[in-house]
Amino acid sequence: MRVGIPEKWDTEYDVVVVGWGSAGTAAAVTAHDQGAKVLILEKMADGGGNTRICGGNIIIPKGKEFIEYLDILSFQTTEREIIEIFVEEAMKNGEWIREMGGEVQVFTPLEVAYPTMIAGAGFPNVRGAETVVKYNIKGTLEEGKPSQRLWKFLSGLVAKRKIKVLTSTPAKELISSPGGEITGVIAESEGKTISIKARQAVILTCGGYENDPRMKWDYLPVKPAMFLGTPGNTGDGIRMVQKIGGDIWHMTRLSCLIGFQAPGFEAAFWVSFLSEGFIFVDKYGRRFVNEAGIEIHEYYRELSHFDVEKMEFPRVPLWAIFDEPTRRRGPLSRGTAGYNRDLYNWSLDNSAEIAKGWILQGKTAAELAGKVSVDPRILEETIARYNQYCRAGKDEDFGRAREDLRDLKPPLYAIQLWPALINTQGGPRRDKESRVLDPEGKPIPRLYAAGELGSIWGYLYQGACNIGEGLVFGRIAGKNAAAEKPRS
Repeated sequence: MRVGIPEKWDTEYDVVVVGWGSAGTAAAVTAHDQGAKVLILEKMADGGGNTRICGGNIIIPKGKEFIEYLDILSFQTTEREIIEIFVEEAMKNGEWIREMGGEVQVFTPLEVAYPTMIAGAGFPNVRGAETVVKYNIKGTLEEGKPSQRLWKFLSGLVAKRKIKVLTSTPAKELISSPGGEITGVIAESEGKTISIKARQAVILTCGGYENDPRMKWDYLPVKPAMFLGTPGNTGDGIRMVQKIGGDIWHMTRLSCLIGFQAPGFEAAFWVSFLSEGFIFVDKYGRRFVNEAGIEIHEYYRELSHFDVEKMEFPRVPLWAIFDEPTRRRGPLSRGTAGYNRDLYNWSLDNSAEIAKGWILQGKTAAELAGKVSVDPRILEETIARYNQYCRAGKDEDFGRAREDLRDLKPPLYAIQLWPALINTQGGPRRDKESRVLDPEGKPIPRLYAAGELGSIWGYLYQGACNIGEGLVFGRIAGKNAAAEKPRS
């Protein structure tokens, strides 16, 4: 379905960018610096999207062997030429940031999950993993979390150039000519519909669908899934592209941690552990995984097991069972990333969350089992079996490493956890030039996309690549959009 061209436009620009995060900023700044008059439309009251509340890390690979690494991770779901151009440009991410007046530093985790792989390659046994290096904007925690420093830097680029930004202005429709060229955008501002002409191109950088319940149920391999990121990501760009005949890809792909869904909070809290004294059990109190061996962005793979006899996902939600030393070791949710991190400060020893009833406690395994509604005999057996492996120094069931084993002694605690999305990866299919494609693989004229919307990550996801990709394909989209011949 195509929206007809208005007889009179409310306003017009050379390039219209829909969505203001890392990809939108890179696209807008690049197009502006090439001489285009640029407008940014942002759905939310403030810009930043997931860029503002993520881990804030940027991939800058050490070498082109990173191509092989990503090619293996993509599992033939992304054309190699796209991966090649990404790696070539990602190696320049630090240079671009320096050209823009910023500085980067190698990411060094100070307080992260136990155990974790987020400091380096998520899949260290894959060829080319040694080239994975993550950076963030130079600064200290006193100067803000990495993503806060990142957004201060990026938003400053827009402010310095005086690029026009309309916040609280969601895009609703793409406008195309009878010949299929994208000519502008219909948006909503202060309760009114406005038409915006794009003389050269439109660039979509408006995120995924992690807060759209219907899309999540239709596409995600684990159900239900909560979200950790911005509530503004409701699949708007996907629907706009579908309406004008665009193709979509990677819709079942996601970046997924685990989180606690607290009463009264729209988003979940990311939960992780600072000590080895914890296990995961399913709805019935049984362990199901090497808890210390899950790649941090890929939790959904362990939770997506479906029981065809009971017609359910028995691991959704799961229960994390942990002990007193782990409880006292540090907060289960530390505000590293997520929409809630500036809305609530988790107590240092988790005592406030126990008082709220978010964390349940029991003097014995049987008492705790009653509070989490599982068979006491099963939970007692699970913990006893795990403790036996700890004493023996070998996890016979799931292969948890000796150094990751510590027996659980009462009192015991439990917190209910769900698959919790950082972001989704699916959206408009695009090529190496950031052009949005139709189902036949042909570019839709004057339409580009970048970032989380239609991300190139089609199978396994390497941490820090979403921001890296946003900067890379944002720059490519901005450059190509600004090179389009203006319409009269």
